[in-house]
Amino acid sequence: MDSGPPDEPVDNVTQPTRPTGSRLSLLEAADVPSVQLAKSGTIDDVTEAFASLSGYDRSELIGRQFSALLDEGSASLERTVAEGNRVSPSTTGSLQTRAETVVDVEIRLERVPTSESDSEPGAIAIVDPRPTRETTAEPTYGRTFEALADALPDGIIVLDADSQIRYANPAVERILGYDPEALVGASKVDIIPPRLRERHLEALKRYLETGERNLDWTYVELPGQHRDGHEVPLGVSLNDFFHDGDRYFVGLFRDVSPRKEVEETLTAKVAQLESVAYLSRYALENGDVDELLAKATDLVIAALDVECCAVLETDATGSRSHDASFRVRATTGCGDALTEGETASPSPADSLAAAARDGDGPIAVESFETDDRFDGTPLLSNRDVRSGIGVAIGPAADSWGILAAYDDRPREFADHDVDFLDSVSTILATALERRRYERRLNEMVRELEASNERLEQFAYAASHDLQEPLRMVSSYLGLIESRYADDLDIDGKEFIEYAVDGADRMREMIDGLLAYSRIDSQGDPFEPVDLEAVLEDVLTDLQVMIERHDAEITAESLPTVQGDTSQLRQLLQNLVSNAIEYSGDEPPRVHVGADRAGDRWEIAVRDEGVGIDPDEQERVFEVFQRLHGHDECEGTGIGLAICRRIVERHGGRIRVDSGPGEGATFTFTLPATES
Repeated sequence: MDSGPPDEPVDNVTQPTRPTGSRLSLLEAADVPSVQLAKSGTIDDVTEAFASLSGYDRSELIGRQFSALLDEGSASLERTVAEGNRVSPSTTGSLQTRAETVVDVEIRLERVPTSESDSEPGAIAIVDPRPTRETTAEPTYGRTFEALADALPDGIIVLDADSQIRYANPAVERILGYDPEALVGASKVDIIPPRLRERHLEALKRYLETGERNLDWTYVELPGQHRDGHEVPLGVSLNDFFHDGDRYFVGLFRDVSPRKEVEETLTAKVAQLESVAYLSRYALENGDVDELLAKATDLVIAALDVECCAVLETDATGSRSHDASFRVRATTGCGDALTEGETASPSPADSLAAAARDGDGPIAVESFETDDRFDGTPLLSNRDVRSGIGVAIGPAADSWGILAAYDDRPREFADHDVDFLDSVSTILATALERRRYERRLNEMVRELEASNERLEQFAYAASHDLQEPLRMVSSYLGLIESRYADDLDIDGKEFIEYAVDGADRMREMIDGLLAYSRIDSQGDPFEPVDLEAVLEDVLTDLQVMIERHDAEITAESLPTVQGDTSQLRQLLQNLVSNAIEYSGDEPPRVHVGADRAGDRWEIAVRDEGVGIDPDEQERVFEVFQRLHGHDECEGTGIGLAICRRIVERHGGRIRVDSGPGEGATFTFTLPATES
């Protein structure tokens, strides 16, 4: 057999790059002599270790028949690949080198696809030189394991039954800080935190004696001891194996600190969001400001894990002057020295509260001793605080006070910690502003109640004190008319008639004003009211007016609503009588209808009368506003004002849709009832 491949390649051929689909990367890293074969037995790729063993360049080997390098016995492997059969784990043979020497080798074949799209797999041949008497070859699988272990980002440690470290990969140094070579031969307890070492030894002893495992070997999270002394959270997978009759343990682990930090941050954020939600509900449900401030300091202590929290009110509200002092409104965990120092209002250089008051946003301080904003002053440090956060309650330019959290150790506050404290201060500012509005509203209500009371007193006086002079005027005018009728000419009788009519209209206006003033104060409690029955009563009361005007009144089925029966009767009577009164020259045609709108009913009274100009539609609901003279239509100009007052007392609204000569539709809303 020739000593080399049959067709010699051309000199100076460029070294080929590793082809796509090559499976030799890890074997190359492990320096293992290996050949990738196609189904036809040609060489697709080789490792540098094999090229060195054969004496050929890779460019001379790729594309050649593997059998050309082997003796006849070894060449049978090529037929095995082509036929798709599996072989025994290994076989021996001879490799002929370019230098025409023969190397005894052990060859192991593993059938694999040569590319992802190749449906006819070839094989990987690992060629391991057999040891001579003078040399002992290192097992190929050992170098492969080391190559894999060196490439892994996870730490690997192999232990014997005495917890002695027999192997450590390079990742161990990155994770725990120990030199892998220095660890070999040392005890595993060195990388276990002291507080857990005794427990580990007891668990190992129990397992060796009984096979009982005290934890999940598939995956468990345990702390490791870093060379610098701190603990590192690890995710660990364990297993054991036997070699040459001895038991060994292998641990695969990785640093899970980043995930732990993310979990802790997420847990803190969730707790803070829950605290903000709880405080928001508490602020809405509780009106006591001092209780709200105390609850806020308790929540801040728990959510931020700080030593102390205080709410400080600025005595001179809205002042940004350093002369403004603070008043303690609520504290949790704060000592007297701190609160006394902060309320004394020193300069922002030695007061967190003053710095937050005069700043443009939240103030977070990792260390008061080293923060340049505090000039290195020892005042805060002397009060047993080292770090803190302060935020203004309310707008920075006009803040109500300061919410401050202090800790007795230097610490870095995360952005979500600052955002949390800012959210709490916003809730407090909103609650305080709402309390101010409530106080103002209560004052306005008291003033309105007093005004209404005075109006009622005026209406009472008008109805009693003014009615008597009017009755006297009307009475004496009647006496003059009856006693001196023969002595009066036509003008005199007309003058007396005007005076009596004016007195009567004045009395009607006073009665209307009294009725208007008593709608809210003397109304009956609300109850279910059948509007159909109310309309029947109204039409009965207006029967004379209906017959005199030859009016036609139609109505749809009317609902039952929640309201004051007597006032709703007055409401419908005013609207129906107005529709008849302002019908024009034609006989009145009035229709009453109803439509459901959510939890309310819309009641409409429609006529075909003279209508109302759009510019006048709002004015008709005002007191004593008339669109027609007394010679055209009767009335005092207060009926529609009373209608609006009644509807508003029932929580509804009234409007009119109309145009001159097009009739008018008065629509009002009332609360529905399920009965």
